[in-house]
Amino acid sequence: MSTKLTDLAALAVPAGGDLLTLVDVDDLSGGAAGTSKKITYDNLTGKLGIQTKKITLDNADVLAMKYNNTPITLKAAEALKIIMPISVICVATYGADPEGSSEDLRMGWDASQSNTLDRWGEGRDWMNGVTSGTITAGLGGASSAGSSQIMTFSITNSPFQIWCTGDFDGGWTMDVYFSYVMLDA
Repeated sequence: MSTKLTDLAALAVPAGGDLLTLVDVDDLSGGAAGTSKKITYDNLTGKLGIQTKKITLDNADVLAMKYNNTPITLKAAEALKIIMPISVICVATYGADPEGSSEDLRMGWDASQSNTLDRWGEGRDWMNGVTSGTITAGLGGASSAGSSQIMTFSITNSPFQIWCTGDFDGGWTMDVYFSYVMLDA
């Protein structure tokens, strides 16, 4: 007994390895065009362009994310590729102790090379003085970043990271939603 596609249960949010069915209209291997094939969700969305990742940081992560200590990699480097960021949305939630450091949250290509100066975007005095609830920032590349957003190093083969200018000292967590496109260098 065969099942119609329209009779199947819907899936609201597919995972990267989930399979989709498609019809390859150019495949003539069976004598006629229109052979059914499969593709993973990751392969399909990667071909479409914009990809979005969610990275969850616990308090230990945010306390250690200084640029020269442990920056958080939002997207690893790929050979002969450039990561073109579209947006970064940071949702930070107060947990215990208020942030008192007045440090900045920054993001860009390879914190170890940028030494906190060359960056794509930033959140000034991040979480400073917040004593309850959640703060959200949508970042899309700050015009005050670095030297007018000029990187003093090649961004080809570079990771895209998020880091702090010093050491955060508060009790909070953060979800980071990173949307980007991979470009051939």
